Amino acid sequence: MINSTEIAKGVHRISFYNEGDLSGIAVPGASYNIFLIASERSAIINTMYRRTFKRLRDKVSEILDPTSLRYIIIPHHEGDSSGAVNEWLSAAPGATPVCSELCAMLSLRDFADKEPMVVTDDKVIDLGSHRLRFLITPHINQWDSLMVYEETTGTLFPNDLFAMFGIEVTTDRDVSRENLEGARQVGYQPDDRVSLNRALDKIERLQLRAIAPMHGPVLTAHFEELIGCFREDSVASASDRSVLLQS
Repeated sequence: MINSTEIAKGVHRISFYNEGDLSGIAVPGASYNIFLIASERSAIINTMYRRTFKRLRDKVSEILDPTSLRYIIIPHHEGDSSGAVNEWLSAAPGATPVCSELCAMLSLRDFADKEPMVVTDDKVIDLGSHRLRFLITPHINQWDSLMVYEETTGTLFPNDLFAMFGIEVTTDRDVSRENLEGARQVGYQPDDRVSLNRALDKIERLQLRAIAPMHGPVLTAHFEELIGCFREDSVASASDRSVLLQS
């Protein structure tokens, strides 16, 4: 199942779940989301897997001509974030991949068919009607990760942080505990308190109207509760916490 929803003006969430050819790759029960910023200089955030490229390109083409894309934003180097970067670059010859310096050095300068643009903390790319501000957040899921904040709509794209199970498009529920338990169950986020708190500090300063993670629904309320939950409680699994207490 693939769907497309405009979650804010010019910001589209294109999501798939329960796609049969992704057995053994995708986590069951979770959506996989790319985000299209339709602007004078349009961008996508995440590329998803190579095998999903054609179906996602077709969804993008319902909104705009994929050849008009100017930026392919890679939050970190992993199959669902960057696997189809070269397919997107082929479809959009004028586009440039965008990533952190660590991502470029470790992966994209070799993996991508085009030299990536490296962004630093607080770097802004002006798309015209939208502005993307970058937050460098190492060790949030992956050591080369970054997040993106779209300033005109107040939408944060936090990479895998705040990812959760479920196929809802949006929710205004307080999902703090549910979100934390999902992080513990999947184990995507190391319990690195220094790195996590640094990232949360950056997020807390934003004027948030929505949080749009790579997996799960777009969150539209209870941001303070969510940030506080991740700040105050361990993201380690129950078994890992037990080992830590015994050591």
